[in-house]
Amino acid sequence: MKLDDFNQVADLIGLKKRSREAVWLMEVEGMTGYFAAQQMDISESTVSRAHTRFRQALRKLNALSTHLPL
Repeated sequence: MKLDDFNQVADLIGLKKRSREAVWLMEVEGMTGYFAAQQMDISESTVSRAHTRFRQALRKLNALSTHLPL
């Protein structure tokens, strides 16, 4: 995933800076939620919720993309 694409989705759902960075670590760097939370010094539950919101947004955008005119 490109950084610009990632940031657009993160902006749409209003991810805060540290949550956004933790989700990036999981999605792109392949880190677990536990290690992303440790690295960003935030709770694992915060990371989990942010990651879930991000993945849900991606699924919705992908589903909509087949219905949107280009």
